[in-house]
Amino acid sequence: MENFSNKEIDLSSLPNYEEVNFNPISAQYLKKVLVESGIFLVIVLIVVALLFYYQIETYYIYSGIVFFVLFFGFKLWNSIKMQDEYGYAIRERDVLYRRGYLISRTTVVPFNRIQHATISRGVLDKFFGIATLNIFTAGGSGGDIQIPGLEPELAVRLKESLAKKIAEDES
Repeated sequence: MENFSNKEIDLSSLPNYEEVNFNPISAQYLKKVLVESGIFLVIVLIVVALLFYYQIETYYIYSGIVFFVLFFGFKLWNSIKMQDEYGYAIRERDVLYRRGYLISRTTVVPFNRIQHATISRGVLDKFFGIATLNIFTAGGSGGDIQIPGLEPELAVRLKESLAKKIAEDES
């Protein structure tokens, strides 16, 4: 057997992803989330009105309303707080995506793991002038990234940049 070595890496020499300057997503994304929440609220109010109309036990209705108000209030608060926490960065060898307020997550995906990227835009995305960049990785969905709230032109530029980097890595 040839000389095999497996030397320990000096952990202090590894790059620190926390020092990266993350680019924020568009504020339009928060508006989209609030509109989606508002639509959900209207549906729930219709259901509550129907429950009152059909005279279901009021104890259950009031308990459900209290639960829903707390849940909806938390969802709104969390959406507003999360807006500042969304961020992405493209470095020389990888893509970083940060999200989360109460539970913060940062995903780092090297270019050599990226299979392809797509751009998606739903009805509300088009209305608010935003897009989502979807980055698919090799080896399952654990490393896949969805960066919401990007301006469509920026999403296209990022997708093309990723395609160029992937082609360079394959060469």
